[in-house]
Amino acid sequence: MSLKEKILKEKKIKSIRRFGTVRTKVFISNKTGSKSLISGTTLIPQNKSINLHYHNCEEAVLIMEGTAVAEINYKKYILNAGDVSWIPAKIPHRFINKKKQNLKIYWTYANSRATRTDVITGKTYKIIDEHKKK
Repeated sequence: MSLKEKILKEKKIKSIRRFGTVRTKVFISNKTGSKSLISGTTLIPQNKSINLHYHNCEEAVLIMEGTAVAEINYKKYILNAGDVSWIPAKIPHRFINKKKQNLKIYWTYANSRATRTDVITGKTYKIIDEHKKK
């Protein structure tokens, strides 16, 4: 099977609601033909966060808009637009928005079968199936 490049338009990608009011758009995944990564954006409203979690693979996160409190391996870092974090597999982390503006991040997982494990519940989900969880 021959793979063909893709051009994706953010405004045409449907967002998925996660963690209450947090919105995610998955851009690249096995559904677009990727064999080795998943990427997308997440919009975190003011005074909200993503749950503390970890993945079965490496993750890189670029702060596109706003300021994040990145809690990585139980240490806190302030990240501004243009800053990038690299998180090894199985390291607990989350991104918190304590500002009055939205926080927008662009993330990439180094595995097309990436999973997220919630630290509190211990439940694990495939990233591409998270919107289906009950």
